[in-house]
Amino acid sequence: MLNNFRKVINFNAISLIYLIIVGEMVFALPFHISRFFRPALLEDFNYTNTMLGVAFSVYGITALLSYLPGGYIADKISPKYLLFFSLLMTSFGGLFFLYNPGYVGLCMIYAFWGITTILFFWAALIKATRNIAGKRQGLFFGALESGRGLIASICGSVAVIIYSSNLLPEVYNYLFDTTISSLSAVILFYTLVTFAASIMILVFFKENNTKALKINKPKFKSIINNKKSIISISIVVLAAYSGYKGIDYYSYYFYEILSYSKEKSSLIITNLSYLRPISAIMAGIIADRISSKLSCFFLFLLMIISYTLLSMIKIDNSLIFLLYGNFIISMIAVFSLRGIFYSLLEEINLPANITGVSVGIISFIGYMPDIFIGPIFGYFLDKSPDIGSFQNCFILLLLLSILGFIASFKLGKKKL
Repeated sequence: MLNNFRKVINFNAISLIYLIIVGEMVFALPFHISRFFRPALLEDFNYTNTMLGVAFSVYGITALLSYLPGGYIADKISPKYLLFFSLLMTSFGGLFFLYNPGYVGLCMIYAFWGITTILFFWAALIKATRNIAGKRQGLFFGALESGRGLIASICGSVAVIIYSSNLLPEVYNYLFDTTISSLSAVILFYTLVTFAASIMILVFFKENNTKALKINKPKFKSIINNKKSIISISIVVLAAYSGYKGIDYYSYYFYEILSYSKEKSSLIITNLSYLRPISAIMAGIIADRISSKLSCFFLFLLMIISYTLLSMIKIDNSLIFLLYGNFIISMIAVFSLRGIFYSLLEEINLPANITGVSVGIISFIGYMPDIFIGPIFGYFLDKSPDIGSFQNCFILLLLLSILGFIASFKLGKKKL
């Protein structure tokens, strides 16, 4: 019996590692490059912040339209094959991105990625994680977010090394007798790793063959009875995800406002991204002790304080540590919130038979920042990339954090 228990533990742990890797790599091409290399992307490919913002909006639209049908597909087809297909198609998009497409081409790629990363992937990832988690749902979902953060940081560090050196461009030149830029080398790296992840999940991932959980049809009355809690959680996700989207602009802040080089800006934001795995796992542990609702309440309070200061701080050598401190605090709060989203569903005693529908509604509302954050920030920063424009961005994040604070407060008033 002990040996069988160990086999189950080892099987689940290894399966979770595979899911962590693919869970982050599928989003690497759409998000890592703009997050870690935004200054280079703007200069080398001649894009503007508005162009990137609109491209992300296109991604957000196709992604939002994919959440609900993606759940239906995940119930009909094995998650293993959906994950493989999603990663494979996403990597094909990277090949097109490699050759510096124009504005229309950029939007087409992000529309394509919105489908490949959500319609065939997101629900399948959640379902596969739930299948192997058993009774340890909180631990496994917390570890999934934490591990994804670690993978993102490791890949970002490798990408910075590739960007700062000529190793990959020289190899490419030797093999194909043509040259590529440092940024194109980074895109090629992410494309190859995403493709490798698709092969890994197809060949090595073994699905849990235990009897599937009994699924009851969702009852419309239950959804109506829990609509206030579902909407509150949706606002929590929307506010926190807005902060997460805001992190994509931190490297650009270092470049434009602090006058750091493109390489140094990318290196700093990559190093700070290691806060994600630490914050997510610690948030899960703390939330299990004091409740997820109370944790969200205090995390949004930290975000409000941080964005308030960031919208007011003037650039001064004597305040540089205060500036860095608030960047770090905001990142810790955002990463922590991402680690405890799904535990809120259990805390509010949401009926199990409406979990899928509820997650679909929450995802549809909560991930709307994919549509509006990019164009708004792009408008501010293209108009004048000075301290005032960045402060306008922080004010918007502040207002959204206040909404999240209010929503988490309302959740806290709901009796367990």
